[in-house]
Amino acid sequence: MASPPEESGLRRIGVAAWSLLGTLLLLGSILWLVGRIWIIVPPLILAGAIVYVLNPFVSALQQRGVARWLGSCLSYTLLLGLLTLVGYLVIPSVADQASALADDFPRIYDDLVSDLEDLGSKVGFSDMDLPRYEELRDELTEGSGSFFDEQLGRITDFTLDVLEAVFLLLIAPVVAFYFLLDLPKTRETILGIIPRAHQAEITFIGRQLGRAVGGFLRGQLLVAIIVGVMTSFGFWLVDLPFWLIIGMIAGFLNIIPFVGPWVGGTLGVLTALATRDLQTAIWVGLVALVVQQIDNHFVSPTVLRATVRLHPAVIILGLVAGTAIGGFWGVLLAVPVMASVKIVAGHYWRTRVLGQSWEEAAEAMIIDDVKADTVLTRLLGREGDDPGAASESEQ
Repeated sequence: MASPPEESGLRRIGVAAWSLLGTLLLLGSILWLVGRIWIIVPPLILAGAIVYVLNPFVSALQQRGVARWLGSCLSYTLLLGLLTLVGYLVIPSVADQASALADDFPRIYDDLVSDLEDLGSKVGFSDMDLPRYEELRDELTEGSGSFFDEQLGRITDFTLDVLEAVFLLLIAPVVAFYFLLDLPKTRETILGIIPRAHQAEITFIGRQLGRAVGGFLRGQLLVAIIVGVMTSFGFWLVDLPFWLIIGMIAGFLNIIPFVGPWVGGTLGVLTALATRDLQTAIWVGLVALVVQQIDNHFVSPTVLRATVRLHPAVIILGLVAGTAIGGFWGVLLAVPVMASVKIVAGHYWRTRVLGQSWEEAAEAMIIDDVKADTVLTRLLGREGDDPGAASESEQ
C-alpha cells in the first residue's frame, strides 16, 4: 500500500535533515583535518588555480592530437615566457619607482604629517602634534635595544612564514603539472568508485562546479589585469608619482572582487596629497572613482554573473565572513566556496527534498550560455558509456 503524500513528504524531509547533519559532521571533520595539515593547503590551492587556468589550453591541444604531456609542457613554457616578458617590460620601471620612493620617503612622510596637522587644526584639533620622520627615526634608534628584544620572539614565526612562502612557490607549480598530466585518469578513477546509476548525475554536478570555480579564477585574473592597467594608466595621465606601483597593487588586490580600486584610490590620494597638491589628489580620486565604477558595474558583475552566479551583495558579505574565518585565504576562497555550496545545495534540495529527478533539477542549474537540452542529451547519451570519456575542455 502506497504511503500518503504527506508521509512521503515528511520522510523526504527527515532523510534530508539527517543527511544534512551527516554532511555537517563530515565538513567539521574535514576542517579539523585541514587545520592539522594546513601547511600543504596553500600549495594545493595555488596548484588548483594553475590547473584551472591552463587546463582549457591543454585540453584544446589534446583534442587536436597533441599529447597531453606535450601540451602541459607547452602551456608552462608559454606561461613562463609571458611572465618573463611582463617582468622585462615592467620590472625596470617598478625598480626605478621603488628607488625613488625610498629616497623621497622622509620628505613624503613629513609632508603628509604636515597636511594631517593642518587638517586637524581646521576641524578643531589644534593641539595635534605628530612626530616628524627624524624624530620617529631617533626614537626607534634610541629604543632599538628594547625594540629588537621584542622582535626576537617573532623570529621563529617570521622564519616559518618565509619557509612556507618558498614551499608554496616551489611545490605548487610541480603539483599543478602532475595534476594537468593525470587529470583525465583522475576523473576516471573518481567516477569508477561511484555507482553507475549515479555517474551521469555526478558528472553533471562536477562540470557545473568546474565551470563556476574555473570560470571565476580565470575571469577574476582577467579582471585584476584590467583594473591594474586602467588604474596605472589613469594615474600616469594625471602625473601621479609611483603610478605603476600603486596601479599594480590595485590590480593584485582586485583578485578579491571589488577591493582593488578602493585600495588603489586611497593610496593614490594620499600619495598626491604628500607629493603634489589638492588638485592632483582630486584628479586621482576621480580616476579611482571611474575605475571603481567600471569595475563594479561592467567588468566584475559580468564575470561573476557568467561564472559563480552570485549577487554582488552576497559576495561582499561572503568576503567579510571569509576574512573572519580564514584571514587572507578565507577571503581568497570565499567566492569559489559560496558558488560551490550554492550549486551542490541547490541540486540537493531539488532532488532530495522536492523529489525532482536530477534531469529536471539540471534544467534550473544550467548556466546561461549552454542550452539545457544539448547538455542533458549529451550527458544522458553517455550515461551507459565510460564517463571518463567526457570532454575535458568543459572544465
